[in-house]
Amino acid sequence: MILDETAIKNILLKRPNKKMVEDAQSYTKKLMMHMTGIGLKEYLENINGFERPGAQDIRQKYTTSNTDLFSRIHRPIDKVFSAKGGSCYYSLPDNQDKQFKQILSEVEYGYNMRRWMESFWRPAYHYDPMGMIFVEIDGKGNAYPTYKSVLDVYDYQPNGRKLDYVVFKTDKKIEKVKKGEKITVPVYRIIDDAFDYLVEWDGYNYKTIAKETFPNYFLKVPAIIISDLFDQLRGYYISPDNDIIERADEFLTEGSVKSIYKKYFGFPQAWAYASDCPTCEGEGVFNGAKCPDCNGTGKKSKHNVWETINLPVPDKDDPKLTPDVAGYITPDVQGWDKMTEEMQLLEEIMFRTYWGTSQVEESKSETATGRYIDVQPVNDRLNKFADAAEYVEGYVTDLLGQFYFGLNYKGASINYGRRFLIEPPDDIWEKYQNARKVGAPNSVLDNLLIEFYQTKYQSDSVEMQKYIKMMKVEPFVHMTVTELDKVEVPKIDYLKKLYFNEWMSTIEDNQLLILTVENLQQSLSAFIAPKFDLYSAELPAQALPIVQSGQQQPTPAAAKQPVNPI
Repeated sequence: MILDETAIKNILLKRPNKKMVEDAQSYTKKLMMHMTGIGLKEYLENINGFERPGAQDIRQKYTTSNTDLFSRIHRPIDKVFSAKGGSCYYSLPDNQDKQFKQILSEVEYGYNMRRWMESFWRPAYHYDPMGMIFVEIDGKGNAYPTYKSVLDVYDYQPNGRKLDYVVFKTDKKIEKVKKGEKITVPVYRIIDDAFDYLVEWDGYNYKTIAKETFPNYFLKVPAIIISDLFDQLRGYYISPDNDIIERADEFLTEGSVKSIYKKYFGFPQAWAYASDCPTCEGEGVFNGAKCPDCNGTGKKSKHNVWETINLPVPDKDDPKLTPDVAGYITPDVQGWDKMTEEMQLLEEIMFRTYWGTSQVEESKSETATGRYIDVQPVNDRLNKFADAAEYVEGYVTDLLGQFYFGLNYKGASINYGRRFLIEPPDDIWEKYQNARKVGAPNSVLDNLLIEFYQTKYQSDSVEMQKYIKMMKVEPFVHMTVTELDKVEVPKIDYLKKLYFNEWMSTIEDNQLLILTVENLQQSLSAFIAPKFDLYSAELPAQALPIVQSGQQQPTPAAAKQPVNPI
């Protein structure tokens, strides 16, 4: 859309999408409060009927936000950006393809495109769903992605997730004289399909700032709304956390009450039988009027937690309230524990609502590992996150490609990896062993073994690469030497299997990484060559037909892990 003068004036004066924008801004402020702590003090309301005057101020001062709660709930999403597999292809000639990859390796703040998505798009997806990923152009002619919050929007017109136009609020103000009076005029930034410019707006008329007017090289608003989750009842895009926000409100209130409870009652308080008021010295009167400190009782009544509470000394006919002359009031531990249990329950409900399953902790030795009761709902959810990220990254990549290479650029294919590795390695190893027992195809066994190595060594890429490469070098990787005794195999392959671990001990780790699979296979062949004639008379007798190329290998009932058992 290209805006004419009448349209611009109408937008600045009437804000056609004002309700949608303000509703989205209010929604974002609440999400930001929960996930970043911004605006927490203003959000905490007085609990009418339960909270004494002044207690709200104390809660606002000491309450902590839900930032850590959402960090724990969102933690599995890390897997979207660390998943194995995936690919990125750009429809460019080789020399331009290399140049474009270099551009994408550092798009902003030293981040490559994927890392930028994780650092900027991912958090905004949760707390600013109606914000935008917007491609800017700097003074040197470089294009780069930026995150624009909906809180900075004066008005915009969505067209799906794209925009017909957008008007941003700015921090700029211009001092002017109108009818003899000094006035401050706000400045807005307007982007449509033709221009990107700044305008002054006095409430009735606007003026374009000529030196801040630029052509829009993209010929469309270079932006996309962050979220892909449209709510037809609200009329705007929402956060993936929408279903748990009410529980987050409850968690915040529970946490604030517990925090104040700890502040009030966490310190054991001393008590003793009453002493005279230090102000009126037990008279109840001070300066001819009722003592303000003891309210005329003559006994000390106000105490800090480090002070002693004084009880009246009983007469001989009064009931004895305590067995001692002094002591301590300790916190209500049972009530404290119940508050903690309630918050743990709320967090569990939120996690289960979000991920469709729960986590259980299993202690082994000195470590505790968490595992999901059901991993399928987690995988399904992570796939949706990956879909959303792929679309935004693809859209931004296309804008950058079109800007730098024009008609030579035909579009990108962005595919995120989908091996999320959320299961513990023990579980994957058990699946692998069971698959071998039932005679699963080698392709299935290969995938399971690769997934095991990727999970076990996901924080050590060197070890992971080493073991995956060795799978291609070791003969009959899914069988043990004992199992090979029951089948007829070529003599040289049997010896390679028999001496595989011994050969591996002679190869340095750096050689395993540098040498190709073909080089390693040649090294293994050379290692067993002197042993070939020595063992010719000791090979196992034929029991089953020889394994032919392309046939599935016989699968025994039990197997030995090929390399480096758990």
